[in-house]
Amino acid sequence: MLVAFGMLGCGEEAGTAGAPVRIAYITHAECNPFCDLCRAGARQAQEDLTIRNERPVDVRIMEPKCPDATGMDAADEDTSDPCVFARPQMAVLREAIDTKVDAMAVDVFDPACETSLIDEAVDAGIKVITYGGDAPNSKRHAYYGMDNRAAAAFLVDALATINGHTGKIAFQTRFEDDAGGGYVISPAVTFIERVAGFTEALAKYPDMTNVATLPCVGYDNDDPFCARQAEEALEETPDIAGFFFSLSKILRESNLAEHAPLLTARAKERTIHSVAFDALPEYFEPMRAGYVDVLLGQKLYGWGFDTVLLAHDMVTLNRPVDPFVNAGWYTVCPNNLDEFKQKYEDQDYRTPLSKCSLLP
Repeated sequence: MLVAFGMLGCGEEAGTAGAPVRIAYITHAECNPFCDLCRAGARQAQEDLTIRNERPVDVRIMEPKCPDATGMDAADEDTSDPCVFARPQMAVLREAIDTKVDAMAVDVFDPACETSLIDEAVDAGIKVITYGGDAPNSKRHAYYGMDNRAAAAFLVDALATINGHTGKIAFQTRFEDDAGGGYVISPAVTFIERVAGFTEALAKYPDMTNVATLPCVGYDNDDPFCARQAEEALEETPDIAGFFFSLSKILRESNLAEHAPLLTARAKERTIHSVAFDALPEYFEPMRAGYVDVLLGQKLYGWGFDTVLLAHDMVTLNRPVDPFVNAGWYTVCPNNLDEFKQKYEDQDYRTPLSKCSLLP
């Protein structure tokens, strides 16, 4: 969490009571596991702002239904529509615009499909902050988040350090179903930037080779799709020595050892090392089991807390903002895992995390 944001809102003087500051807080979906903390952060920001100021603050958390809860069968989807998967969030954006909120913070699902809506919101006088997923070609006022390209490069460097700058590795990232029964890399800026950062950084290590780019799809943790993809890659290329999980759904899939016995056994033997994005509570036990060596934790609480505070000050104080607000990241390793877990449980990130002992 950016310490400087802790002071936001203090410039609003007492006696300025009036209409509520209405902020729409928009996520990818109700079932998005990344946003357990960001929702908590958004709610805490509303509480802090309400206590601090006489003018009321109304933070409305607006989320599309989960894909499997919409009642839409895959056969009913219009696969000719390039925005078919973005439609649920686009509907939420439309609702926020039509209800004339003062500001919105949105984790953009698909920038190509949603840029026009974001531009419409800005043209209507709504302050727009993106977080997590960005729409860089839109008129949005600011993007709060991690530099995904730099973060991916950091994880490549980490894997190179652990593996002695050599060996075959496999790369897994988010894919979407295509119209022909196959998969294409997600168009979300987050994953495009991670792919770019991975590719650019890997070029620095001529003795490290990416031998497989693997799809990972879906939200259902009972579906071992991602684990099976990694297991099949190991069966085809037994001398893979490392995995880079750009999307780490594999770590929260049920019964990982059952669905990826070769991967998990090799990880426990320390003949395979893995690095992964995100540091959700579901990943703590996989790290303790030895299935992942480095987790790169996004500032998820700040996705809610900081963006709501910033949106509030943009509305009430006309606060100037830079186009990119760099949230940074946490580097979680076995030596500081318990410390990070405690921070999560306390929802208190004000003190720095101890250094990862695996890295220089």
